[in-house]
Amino acid sequence: MASASFVHVTKHFPGGDVAVDDLCLEVADREFMVVVGPSGCGKSTMLRLLAGLETITEGVIKIGDRVVNDVPPRNRDVSMVFQNYALYPHMSVFDNMSFGLRMQGFARPAIEERVFRAAEALGLGSLLGRKPPQLSGGEQQRVALGRAIVKDPHVYLFDEPLSSIDAKLRAELRVDLKRVQKGLGTTSIYVTHDQVEAMTMGDRIAVMKDGVLQQVAPPKEVYDHPTNVFVAGFIGAPAMNLIPVTISGRFLKGSAVEVELPYSSRVDRAVLGIRPEALSDRPAPRTPTLEMKIDVAERIGSDQFIYGMAGGDGIVARVDSSLQVRRGERIRLGIDVRHIHLFDVHSGQAFM
Repeated sequence: MASASFVHVTKHFPGGDVAVDDLCLEVADREFMVVVGPSGCGKSTMLRLLAGLETITEGVIKIGDRVVNDVPPRNRDVSMVFQNYALYPHMSVFDNMSFGLRMQGFARPAIEERVFRAAEALGLGSLLGRKPPQLSGGEQQRVALGRAIVKDPHVYLFDEPLSSIDAKLRAELRVDLKRVQKGLGTTSIYVTHDQVEAMTMGDRIAVMKDGVLQQVAPPKEVYDHPTNVFVAGFIGAPAMNLIPVTISGRFLKGSAVEVELPYSSRVDRAVLGIRPEALSDRPAPRTPTLEMKIDVAERIGSDQFIYGMAGGDGIVARVDSSLQVRRGERIRLGIDVRHIHLFDVHSGQAFM
């Protein structure tokens, strides 16, 4: 196995577009790194640079201790899984999974050993004689994963492999993929726009925006301590409430909220961040509150998300599903000040 690293890597496309900007990222040996961000943020380009499918403009890419800037893709010892399964419809599952090994000249016994081992890990043992048109979408995606696994590379690269699958199957395959990765112990980089996938799958997650790396940390740390307004708003479902406020000493004030801080601030304007679960319909005594006019209520199992307006600000709160609310009703919500965030109004960087 091997680590993978990007050292001040930049990629310019013709016309001047910067897809990746001064990227510095170290993916440890055997780590499952998830790169997440909106469409066009550079995450797929980053994978293609590592695989050698795109050339870098500046910087250094390493796999293990080897600089691979000028190494052809076939010699980088990486295996890539795409959103498109790209299976050969006329070949059996066995032949699809073994195709790359046959092209590399592996002997039949070695091919069978690798394919059977991968098929067992992915639950494909009984499907090896079938052809792709006879398989479900989830089974086809497992075959695509198996084709990558049998190559036993230094690094696996996954480019949104589950995005075209229905929600229930996607949840199942997330578990399967993480289980298989841990069993194989292979360094993996997984790209997605789905922050739920990022939070549930990654040992660490790397958040990108406009080609720039915003934050790299374990999922809980990114959620609890976002480094800037973008990360705060992108990670979390529903997203963090972001409210413009003014600050005078220890007191901050928004259009419908007043909070006393534990210390004085030198900043006079900021953005207040409150997670939906930090708002309670049962506020404790002396807890700061805000009044919300309800627009929409969504019940999801044991949780209920209520959306509305507090002053001039849109707000979402996570409350118990047993709470009976109606459109147009006003409700007072307590704010858990232990879990609020403050961001600089100019730079967007967190300072609390």
